[in-house]
Amino acid sequence: MSAASLLTAIDAVLADPAAARHGLAEAAAERLNQAGWLAPTNRAGLVIGLDLGGTKLNGAIGDAQGAVIAEGTGATESANVDSVLGQLVEMVNDLMARAGATSDQVAQIVVGVPGVVAADGSVSLSPHVPFPAGVSLAKALSDATGLPVFVENDVNIAAVGEYSARQMQSGMLAFVALGTGIGMGLIVDSAILRGASGAAGEISILPFGADPLAAIAANPGGAFEAVVSTGGILERARRAGSSATTVRGLFDSAEGGDDLAKSIIDASLRDLATGLGAVVALLDPGVIVLGGGIGARPGVSEQVAHWLARLVPTPCAVERSRLGDRAGLLGALAQARRLARAALVADSFSADKGAAA
Repeated sequence: MSAASLLTAIDAVLADPAAARHGLAEAAAERLNQAGWLAPTNRAGLVIGLDLGGTKLNGAIGDAQGAVIAEGTGATESANVDSVLGQLVEMVNDLMARAGATSDQVAQIVVGVPGVVAADGSVSLSPHVPFPAGVSLAKALSDATGLPVFVENDVNIAAVGEYSARQMQSGMLAFVALGTGIGMGLIVDSAILRGASGAAGEISILPFGADPLAAIAANPGGAFEAVVSTGGILERARRAGSSATTVRGLFDSAEGGDDLAKSIIDASLRDLATGLGAVVALLDPGVIVLGGGIGARPGVSEQVAHWLARLVPTPCAVERSRLGDRAGLLGALAQARRLARAALVADSFSADKGAAA
């Protein structure tokens, strides 16, 4: 059985332990129960989630049942990788102290970072935090804390948070974070879809425009992002003769009845829906969740849904983020719990096989 299938079986047990009937799910429930993971007062299965952004680091420690015990935040020390690592270690230690926990009670750390994360935990294409090529952040943080560490793209982790918030056990969800940039995380049957190189969901580089090759040449950071992000919307406004200096101001003007602002916002969201139409045509996600400074604004999901329904015949719900700017932090905690449970069950089965041999 694959790791994804094991995680799905465990999730099903945790959602309704009484529903476990036979096979792996029943065995998983037994092992999780023996280890205290199904007990509401368990303190042996604590997990830590860290959401590392370009300007801010958020952290939280939670228990096996999903409760958040303590949180912390601070400005990102992004001068170099050593300062970032030191801040992560400091946050881990601070969270454990706030929770009155020791390291032997913490089963897993998950870190969400901006950038493409390789299988070894190294990070590339991170515009705000400097990570040297080939250096595993996961290993460095694990060595410094003595704890298991898993590093994942921040938008993927936010997608996990939104998937968990909807208590989904199966099906597909696409989470799109839209603000100063655009990124997408994809969850399929509770598992993150990463792609061959870990770059699945890098929707910013979607070829876009009347001449996609020219658009890519002009915007090497991403042709689609250049159109629908904060900078793209403000550039559209400038060309249309608007005096708006912020996207928030543009939205406020549109909501106040400014026809020019309305047309700019409508055209921008129509372009966003066009890009998402390609996602629906290729992946049929079932639900697209919009987050970020622009995506989570009231009314945006409804406007995008309107245009998307006209572009593709495949039904797809478009929803506003339920977690807002906490999606990454809560997603990191949720992913940490899933990984810790899977490791616990896998170790138990391995021990059983060893004893039988």
